Amino acid sequence: MMNYESASLQRTEPIRLISPDAVLRRRRANSFELATLLCSFLIGNGFAALVVSGYATREVANNDQRRVSCPFVPEEIEESDEEVKPTPPNKYQLRQPPDLRSQYLLTIEEEKVAKLRAEETNREAAAREELERQEQPPHDPKRGHRVHAWVAILHNAPWCYKPGYRESTTDPITGEKIRPPPSAFFLEPSTGFRHEPSSPDYLAIESVWNQHNYYVNKQDPAAGIAAMRWDLACGADWEHFLPGEPYELREDCVIPEDQDPLTTDEEIEKEKHLDLPVSWVRPLNVSRPDFERRFPEDGTKVVYFKRTIYERFAPYRNLIGLVQRLTTYETLDYQGPITRWEWYENRDDLLHQVRIDYRTDETEERFNKGRPDCLRSLRHRAAPNDEYVLKFFYQYRFDALRTLIYHATYIKEHYDRRDDLLHYREFQNIPKDPVTKEPSKLTHIMETFHQNPDKVPVKDIAIRNCFIQENKIKLQFHYGEDCITASTREFIKPPKSEMGEEVPYDPGCTSGYVSNPWDPQPTQLDLFLLLKDQLKAEDQSSRAFCRRVVEIDTMLSERRKQTDSPRLTSSLYDPLRNEEARRLRLAKYEAAKAREEQLKQQQADFLAPYFLRLGDTKKRPPTRAQVMRLYRDCTADLRKFYQRLEEELRNRCDDLITEEQSLKRFLSRFQQHFDDAEYERFISEGETLERNKHILQMRLENIQDEYRRKADHLKQALREDERLKPFFSAELAECEPSERSDYGGD
Repeated sequence: MMNYESASLQRTEPIRLISPDAVLRRRRANSFELATLLCSFLIGNGFAALVVSGYATREVANNDQRRVSCPFVPEEIEESDEEVKPTPPNKYQLRQPPDLRSQYLLTIEEEKVAKLRAEETNREAAAREELERQEQPPHDPKRGHRVHAWVAILHNAPWCYKPGYRESTTDPITGEKIRPPPSAFFLEPSTGFRHEPSSPDYLAIESVWNQHNYYVNKQDPAAGIAAMRWDLACGADWEHFLPGEPYELREDCVIPEDQDPLTTDEEIEKEKHLDLPVSWVRPLNVSRPDFERRFPEDGTKVVYFKRTIYERFAPYRNLIGLVQRLTTYETLDYQGPITRWEWYENRDDLLHQVRIDYRTDETEERFNKGRPDCLRSLRHRAAPNDEYVLKFFYQYRFDALRTLIYHATYIKEHYDRRDDLLHYREFQNIPKDPVTKEPSKLTHIMETFHQNPDKVPVKDIAIRNCFIQENKIKLQFHYGEDCITASTREFIKPPKSEMGEEVPYDPGCTSGYVSNPWDPQPTQLDLFLLLKDQLKAEDQSSRAFCRRVVEIDTMLSERRKQTDSPRLTSSLYDPLRNEEARRLRLAKYEAAKAREEQLKQQQADFLAPYFLRLGDTKKRPPTRAQVMRLYRDCTADLRKFYQRLEEELRNRCDDLITEEQSLKRFLSRFQQHFDDAEYERFISEGETLERNKHILQMRLENIQDEYRRKADHLKQALREDERLKPFFSAELAECEPSERSDYGGD
């Protein structure tokens, strides 16, 4: 996300380090500052990360990747929608004829071929070695003296709690769980690539540090980084710069028997030598605009790999939605392009990837799901082979079209899982005349079908060929059981001038062959009905051809418009490009929140649902009788609500009383038949029933008291309501219903 500025070779290390927050703001840093920033992010996410100070090769120190193979080149995998099923062996298969050739001559010929192949392999290996030798970087006189910093991530570190980075194994002898020794892998901060300790890019390590301590490497540098031990608590391998160890590194230490265990605070106070100042660095924060811009220099970054140029762009930087572009070349100086890949995002046409092959002049466009035409990919070549190969998401198309191959003289269609079992159809036509504008003429239709298990093979069509200009229809049926040939049928269509509402049939215009002699020969009626079905099918296929031509022309013209003037889309919840929608959502949220607060502060309007029954009181004021009815209805509803609560509690109390009496009768009758444990259990159950009954009785009394308080409050609120005051007179108290009990009637 930022440019990399290598440390100068005139000094061994930088004289100062800026804070990670300043690195994020400046977007320029050396290897030590980049490693510190990356390590800070990793530690904040729970990784056991350390900053490594050591020596690296010239290419790594200068961030030169022109000798590194690009890891982003996509692998070309041929898509195969059809599963190739193995053919079962046929027990009636003919035996192979005996081999009468001379085995001696065959052996000599094989030796010659093997010798030629070995020579060719040796030549290729020699040429490859010579090419690798020529591509080797020049000698570096300062190898081993270039100071560099990178990041190491430890496995099985005592202070790491990241899932998957702390493991334990079982000792096969004792059966106890033991922790394997810590191991490490490296991350290069300038590229983000992972490197193993055996990588030749890193030569030696001087020291490492993290939030706990600074560790100096005491191991033999001649053994190499791959043989290093990463147990930082081992004083023989690592020298600790700061005295004392963090608690995480000592949680497995064994305390001597003659020493009392100390708490963590006591250990810290005992080994405390200095107080580090509080961090003055601001928290690391990447704003949304900076994160989307990605790269400081105009939102673009270009990386030169070995024979590959990899370009990255910030979203919405290009008007065409381009976010990545990768081009491979034949030479190391990037001459002679071979293939180019382009990746797009936020396109209105859902374009995802474009692949251009410069050797064959072939272009392939791939799309995401969601297009109205369900297009998956479009591949085409430049003239003269002007052929288009269109692949669709056939699961979402009504016609289940999977692949369409379009040319000016033919159209090939591949289907998948159709109800009529059609899986391939081909149209051949005379192309449209560009001078006279005469439309294309259909000349031949071929359709192939899967076998229908519900039909007899002699009546199940496998291939249908319609020769339009020759007025012929040829049918081939599926192979029957134990048949080495297939049944066929040919029709000569009657002239169109003779076709009216009824199709004329001439027995001499048809011929056929039935492969199985035990199958019945078709009657003239069967042939007539079959001819009618084939004429109807031919007419439907001809109309399908016309619709397909119109569909393809429309699709290609629309695709050209989308390529010439692409449009980008943005999410409704994108705050950077939909500020108006975001402002409206925030205003709506604030209004709803204010309305809720206002409702909480307002007093309850008891009469609101009752005034709705009177309609618009502004046009027609209510009468005194209506107002008094509202008053009585409001108080009566409160009384009915508490009456239902009291009735429910009384029913539950009666059930408990009945259950308690039944238990007492049961114990008085059969108490001699129980042992002490069972008798105690029944007594405990009776006490529970008595306690629940007492609780219900207390709840009944509380509900009655609560009703009295709420009824008095409601009457006082209704008397003081501004809408009812004009209708109340001095006799209102006499008109109030007298209550003979807590919930008595009017």
